[in-house]
Amino acid sequence: MEQLQRDEFKYVPREEKRVDWSSYDRAQINEINDMLLLIREAVDQAVSRLGLGEETLQSGPGRPPYPPADLAKAILVQQYFGVSNRTAEGLVRLFMEKMGIENSFSYKTIERAYEDPLVVLILREVFRLTQEPVKEKEHIFSPDGTGLPTSLKQNWENDRRHKEGGDREAGGYEKMIAMVGCTYKLFTAFEIAENPQDHESPYFASLLNETAALYPQVDLVPADSAYLSRRNCGLIAGVGATPRIYPKQGVTLKRKGCKAWAGMLLSFIGDPQSWLREYHLRSISETSFSAFKRSYPKPLRKRIRLRRKLEAFTRACNYNLKRLCYLKHLEGITIMGTWNT
Repeated sequence: MEQLQRDEFKYVPREEKRVDWSSYDRAQINEINDMLLLIREAVDQAVSRLGLGEETLQSGPGRPPYPPADLAKAILVQQYFGVSNRTAEGLVRLFMEKMGIENSFSYKTIERAYEDPLVVLILREVFRLTQEPVKEKEHIFSPDGTGLPTSLKQNWENDRRHKEGGDREAGGYEKMIAMVGCTYKLFTAFEIAENPQDHESPYFASLLNETAALYPQVDLVPADSAYLSRRNCGLIAGVGATPRIYPKQGVTLKRKGCKAWAGMLLSFIGDPQSWLREYHLRSISETSFSAFKRSYPKPLRKRIRLRRKLEAFTRACNYNLKRLCYLKHLEGITIMGTWNT
């Protein structure tokens, strides 16, 4: 049986990309203003696309309904600033005019918004909208996963090592699995695992399909060995892309019905340097997760899991919106107004 000995190949690093620090300074100076304006435009455009007008507000006995657009803006602002519900109520009052919010509402209304189905619908549309400014330019995507702590006492990397060493279970987390664009570093698909101990590979198909539905061209999908399988290679080839999944020791060239599997390994053997250059683009997904966690260092606050999952997703939306604000200054990408076409 023919086997691939991966230790024979050594990767030659590529040159680091230079940073335009003047543009980066402008992006940081304008970040808050850009974010608030972009949240307003993104939510308003999402509501327009979904056709959610005043008729969606059902009046009747009980609490008066609030526009779901206003609630969506409120929780996006809350997660962007990383504050509690009560502080978020104050931020809504502070930014009402800038955000286009007509009436203020209590912190309990903000709390309940995390399980409002219309708010969920709006945020999912906002997430899709964040892809549009780069969807014709991004062609390389990489999956990865990490743990989001639900307590200040938790550290994902340390606890995972303890678990692997058999010391204890790595509890106190929600596991986030996402697909990342390797050029502009946006999350293109997002999942919260049903169990924090779940493997990442079973979620790969939905992440890939969601990405392929949003982006017209998928050329390359690099991934670490956690995603290594003939099925995943076939899925990648099925959307017209080239798989670059790091092989484990002992893998064979047998196709077992997957032509893309053998092609990937033969390409590795034939030109390991070119193969590894394409594969190591996956490190950009780790960079994006690192930036995400630095932007939102506080643990997830919500105790009800349904609300906690939307809290994590809202942070992913904010990460994309913030990234677009920076791309406007760093790459000259037009953001505002592109959704009105």
